[in-house]
Amino acid sequence: MYRVIELGHVISVPFAGEILRHLGFEVIKVEPLLGDPSRADDVLGDSMFIFNNRGKRSISIDLKKDKGREVFLKLIENSHVLIENLSPYAMDRLGLSDDVIFSTNPSLIYCSVKGYPKGKYENLPAFGTVIEAESGIMDANGKARLPASITDMNASTYCVITILWALLMKKPGHYRVDIIQTNTVWLGYYFIAFQKYGKLFEGGKDELPFWAPYELFKSSEGKEFYLAVNDNIKFTKLCKALGLDDLLVDGRFKTNADRVTNRKILHEKLQQKFSSMKLEEIINILRYNDIPIGKLNNVKDLVSNELVEWDIFGNVKIPSLPLPGSLNNQDVPDLGEDTLNI
Repeated sequence: MYRVIELGHVISVPFAGEILRHLGFEVIKVEPLLGDPSRADDVLGDSMFIFNNRGKRSISIDLKKDKGREVFLKLIENSHVLIENLSPYAMDRLGLSDDVIFSTNPSLIYCSVKGYPKGKYENLPAFGTVIEAESGIMDANGKARLPASITDMNASTYCVITILWALLMKKPGHYRVDIIQTNTVWLGYYFIAFQKYGKLFEGGKDELPFWAPYELFKSSEGKEFYLAVNDNIKFTKLCKALGLDDLLVDGRFKTNADRVTNRKILHEKLQQKFSSMKLEEIINILRYNDIPIGKLNNVKDLVSNELVEWDIFGNVKIPSLPLPGSLNNQDVPDLGEDTLNI
């Protein structure tokens, strides 16, 4: 079994450690004497800690002291992977520079998650939502932050991919994942569309700006659902299924580009039809005709939804990671509970 040393807190590295634990790696979480701050948030309680730390082992040491560093380096000597998300150069200040780490274990695969790339910006404080603003994601999302901690979890996923690649290719070394880079990648084809065609898409709406109808609608009960039509074939099916053949001969809706240009008019015509139908009827008709449609759910709705697979943690359901392995019924470690054993 591969052994991972996780020197991380809150989300970006702990979630990477959780993915690796799910895949069967042994993950030892190295915590300060007061523990990971997410153990006891004054709003979330331990919700974040539970999600990111099931199945791990925990040791608690003071890396500012010689004995703490000695214990840490002993762990490194007998491990395969190190992941960390401390502030820039914190490892050097702790006496744990790359030279020290790799002289202890030359075959180590080491991945750091930081906010900004090396250079003039690397020492800036890096919180996920701040990076969402700087990376263009927040503007593309209508000046709204992303829910939960998607930015940090995304960086964690790149961290895991990097580790798995290094293990597969047998290439030890110190790798780095910068969160602003992983965020900006999400907008990849937006950058191409801007540079090639001068397109800048306005964010902040439920609609997808380059396909139509691709947005939220309401049923007669006022229940919202999302309709996704991205080409002429689906648009033809939609109109025929709803008995709106007149839309097919309306020049304003002939192509997708036409429908995007005349989105507001098209939305009004479709909404008029949907306002006379109950949600169940709409969903049944459109799904029968292979038209993508989904209810607008919230967290409360999803807890009892059969679409999602769940792990059990006590009396709590947690969405299962869509990966080989399982974290079902695995507990989180108490602070430092494995210090003496390890």
